[in-house]
Amino acid sequence: MITKQKTAYTTNAIFNFKCKMSECPDNCCRNTTWQIYVDPESMEKYKKMDTTLGKHIVECIEEIPEKGHAFKEFDHGHCPLLTDDGLCLIHRDLGEDYLCNTCKTYPRVWESLNSKLEHWLSLSCPNVVRTVLYTQRKISYFESPITLQQTLPTPKPFDEARRRIRDQLIEFVQYRKFSIKEKLLFMGLFMRSLSRFKLDDNFNNSVEEVITNYRSYMNNADFFENLFSGMANVNEDSQKEFFNMLSAVVSVSLTVPKKIPEGIKNAQYYERMTTLHKDITDKIADEYLTKSFNRLIVPYVNENAHVFENYLAYSLVSSKFLIEAEDFAVAYAGFIGEFLAMLIFTAGLFKDNETLTQDDMVTGIYLFHRKISHAQTLRKNLASEFTDNLLAWLLNALGEIK
Repeated sequence: MITKQKTAYTTNAIFNFKCKMSECPDNCCRNTTWQIYVDPESMEKYKKMDTTLGKHIVECIEEIPEKGHAFKEFDHGHCPLLTDDGLCLIHRDLGEDYLCNTCKTYPRVWESLNSKLEHWLSLSCPNVVRTVLYTQRKISYFESPITLQQTLPTPKPFDEARRRIRDQLIEFVQYRKFSIKEKLLFMGLFMRSLSRFKLDDNFNNSVEEVITNYRSYMNNADFFENLFSGMANVNEDSQKEFFNMLSAVVSVSLTVPKKIPEGIKNAQYYERMTTLHKDITDKIADEYLTKSFNRLIVPYVNENAHVFENYLAYSLVSSKFLIEAEDFAVAYAGFIGEFLAMLIFTAGLFKDNETLTQDDMVTGIYLFHRKISHAQTLRKNLASEFTDNLLAWLLNALGEIK
């Protein structure tokens, strides 16, 4: 374990976030099927505790072949060390220093890109969704001193050209003269232009040239008058076809609990998720998804454009989709496919509602990130399905979203 002062690229949401612990509507120690891995240093610390509590902690941990140690399968949908009043037994009786790395840091995430540290919050936490997305202010990014209390992440390559591309995408998505639809299409054209260049020694110059051109288009009225020309007209059949393809990809990644957890506030969401999975598997999703998307998602996005601007601006950084991109059009197809999958997942989750509330949208976003978006193959599968004719697919999928 390394504890030291570092400078990290981050956002103000990091400092505004506070864990609600036992008051959380979906406590991350409860109502979940994920495994909590225990780092070797914490495991050794638990083994050396010659106390009844120390022995109990060790009994709650099992060895996973080739992966290390993890807390045993959750009992009745919650961690075996969670107390009846919703508190962690380790944290309550021993303090934060005795928590394993995962429990100590979640929902905080660190990345090292070319040895530059970045610090984010995971959207799989409902309070993170509210803190990060539900503000009228644009998300700002800056470097700030932080205290890192975990093993430094392994550095990943991230050259300056990709950093410039990411920064420019953030500027595009936060340009409020654009509607959500215009932003997504404009960024798609931008990424398609970049994909025409080879990733060689001249790529940096090519990136700057494309950025200069697209920045000049931002206030060009003629450009936007022609933006949709030549694309397919929006029609319900195309929208259904898109949703059917998208739900088929999502179904591969969708995980549902083996049984509905008992005694939790949001058991209805898990019941709905189980139904959604069955509907998708039975290939009837395109019928009701089209109707619920247009009835619920379209008006909500149009009335709360700032929430989805923040979602996209935040995801451009936290999703890390540019790190390993070899074809920028393909990478963007996966990124936008995941955004649309989140909206459609939420539409399916609340398909029986008359309207969509803020609580519903928060639930759709965090459950999508908790249950689906972490699947390693999701973005790859989305990209392979939708790269060809992406902008036409996108136009049809968005329908009446402005």
